[in-house]
Amino acid sequence: MKDLNLLYTFEALWRDHSASIAAQNLGVTQAAVSGSLKRLRNDYGDRLFTLVGRRMEPTPFCVHIAPRLLASLAMVREAGSQMPVFDPKNCEKSFVFRMRDIGEVVCLPPILSELSRVAPQARIHTVVGGMDETLNGLSTGRIDLALGFLPTLQTDIHRTPVISQYYVCAMRKDHPLAHRGLSLEAFVASEHLLVESGGGGHQALERALVDAGGRDCIKMRTPQFLSAPHLLLDTDMIWTLPISLGKTLARFYPLVIHPLPLQIPSFEIDLYWHDRFHRDPQNKWLREMVGQVLRSQQSAWQ
Repeated sequence: MKDLNLLYTFEALWRDHSASIAAQNLGVTQAAVSGSLKRLRNDYGDRLFTLVGRRMEPTPFCVHIAPRLLASLAMVREAGSQMPVFDPKNCEKSFVFRMRDIGEVVCLPPILSELSRVAPQARIHTVVGGMDETLNGLSTGRIDLALGFLPTLQTDIHRTPVISQYYVCAMRKDHPLAHRGLSLEAFVASEHLLVESGGGGHQALERALVDAGGRDCIKMRTPQFLSAPHLLLDTDMIWTLPISLGKTLARFYPLVIHPLPLQIPSFEIDLYWHDRFHRDPQNKWLREMVGQVLRSQQSAWQ
């Protein structure tokens, strides 16, 4: 039987003994039930149901095959209504996150701590890649979640915001401007370190610097966040970075954090997952756990 909808017609006729009542219960026309019955008769080479008085009664062959057909329909219903149960305590999976080094520094410690508590046998694997590679990884299941500011990641993708961010300035503790108010004039006149990340925030910063008169103030460009604090320690460069990273690095490096004297829009860090895994219990548990952990850290990063 190629059309599973025929099973529903068979069940209705078996139960209701009437084409009209079966049609009513199925929410279709009586002609549709008659058409389905005709196809069933052709498939099995038997009339299956015949009119006896005012009732459609099953033939002996129909009585013979009914238990298997009805059991098959019950299995179809069960498969469609039941999702597998996910137990994090017994999970031994290595969850794959797409994130940059900033996410590893800021977000992974609390995530790993919570994962160790609720899913002690699970592991974490981080990867990085371009948008095409990320989309392919999410759609195939090679990547469970992506974390970051990825506005171009759209096709069949779900997202939820987990961290609100704005930009601040970092400099070494003995920088000439470290213990003074950072004016726009002093900021533009300083040398700057620019991390050219994939999210596009560096482009907004560079445009704002140019608009403020600092066309040639960028002393160094680098694609990596974690080299930046080391480059500040023996220079007078200023680094503009997200508040969560600034707060985190200031715990481990001799840095001073100042408000940014430029107007640059704030942004959201999102979790991303593919529609293919939207109802998957394991993925749902993972993204809810990660989202809850990161949102609970929001106040510490402000």
